[in-house]
Amino acid sequence: MGVPVFSVLSEGEFSKGVGASPGRAQLPYREQEAGQASGGPTCPWPGLPWAQRQPHQAQILAALGLGDLGSVPPWEEAAQVAAQFLAMPIAVVTLADGNSEYIRAAYGLSSLGVGNPLSQQRQLPLNQGLGLYVLDSRQPLVLPDAADNAVTARSEWVATYGIRAYCGVPLITSQGLCIGTLAVMDRQPHRFTEQELAFVAMAARWGMSEYERYWATAVSAAPARLGVPESPQSLEALMNAVRLNLVSHLTEELRNPLATVLGMASMLSREIYGPLTQKQREYTDIVCHSSQTLMTQVNEIIDLGLAPTGRPGLVPTAVDIRALGQQVINTLTPLAEKSAQAITFTVEPNEDHWILDQRTVKQILYHLTFSILQVAGEHSNLCIHACRRGQALSLMLWLANPWLGEGLPTEVFERFHPPASMTECLPGVALSGPKPDPVPQDLLGLLLSQHLALRHGGEIRVQGSADNCCRLVVTLPVLDAAKARPEVKPRQCGVEA
Repeated sequence: MGVPVFSVLSEGEFSKGVGASPGRAQLPYREQEAGQASGGPTCPWPGLPWAQRQPHQAQILAALGLGDLGSVPPWEEAAQVAAQFLAMPIAVVTLADGNSEYIRAAYGLSSLGVGNPLSQQRQLPLNQGLGLYVLDSRQPLVLPDAADNAVTARSEWVATYGIRAYCGVPLITSQGLCIGTLAVMDRQPHRFTEQELAFVAMAARWGMSEYERYWATAVSAAPARLGVPESPQSLEALMNAVRLNLVSHLTEELRNPLATVLGMASMLSREIYGPLTQKQREYTDIVCHSSQTLMTQVNEIIDLGLAPTGRPGLVPTAVDIRALGQQVINTLTPLAEKSAQAITFTVEPNEDHWILDQRTVKQILYHLTFSILQVAGEHSNLCIHACRRGQALSLMLWLANPWLGEGLPTEVFERFHPPASMTECLPGVALSGPKPDPVPQDLLGLLLSQHLALRHGGEIRVQGSADNCCRLVVTLPVLDAAKARPEVKPRQCGVEA
């Protein structure tokens, strides 16, 4: 199974009505399927062309600390390694923002001529480069000779700088957002092999992972100007924060060797280095599956551990609730299968797309699902249904068991439908009565989900009674993208290699 490659159509094919307009490429490849096929994160805006994603780009770059221009050392290293491995004279990492494509890392630009405008300005119009095709399709663009195609021959890379061979891959974050490209180029035609394309794609993943690790560490280590703790409780809280940052950092360190193991195992399974015996293929498939499961779990731990706890506002995002729910299910299915459990996610027709805070919704789904499965019996099926209730998204969760019928575990029902003396167990509920017993560890995810729902302006409640097919109902109001403010992130101070 090879890497999907995006092909640029000729003008003759466009004139027959295959393409949308001259100079632009038909996008026959569904990126949602690409994400699921590769086991990686899915795009939050599947099927939308780059022009419709562009308004979100500045906010994404600011959240990653990439708003300021300048080189990024991990990407410089990725570009250099890719160019040297393929024996290509030029390699660049570009980010798209507005109508321009900015070069944030480069190798060999001087070979285009001393004092050439590109090496000085380090940017070019987005519609005159080749990266737009990669951004539009979120898949590699391979051109053995760009001058042979009338569409790509008009690009500035080809017409001005004489580029002939081009191999570009998308630069995708751990959240599935395509923010730029890594491309290797030559002024001579070159036919790229599948092994070379796979290496460039792996270099892009490594470079993006390295930068995200750096940025997560920089955010967690930002000076908070804390004073001397005034009580043992405040000292304990500070130590817990330090432990959380340390665990998050150590978990981040797992991502790099995992990415290497996963990438090499994937290349072996595609028999790039030669055919495999039946037993070798079985072992390789086990390594691939186990590495992908472990990588998914690591990403979930990092996403929870590094989630800011004091954000001033939510981040409105176009969310495909069906794709997001499927991503959560894919993450938790291996854990559910150990207890012969299953997860079913359904969506009301024509209610897939919402404007919500994507991270908050994903964490609510993840922690509710995980917590309910922890206390559910074997052979239970957790059903999740998404629908519209006025101007809000409604998520209903319940268990279906062949012997116990439908409903919720007693522990879950009591947490969201407690007696008067237990109301302080849930955040946002008035305190009264004696202090309740500590919440079991298996149910801590329920409390976190309740807090996240309240923060989103919604709620979590029980519908029905304990003996009458009760449901857990999550209500999350739609956000106003025009009025909401973006996240405030610490200013980037520099990048360490």
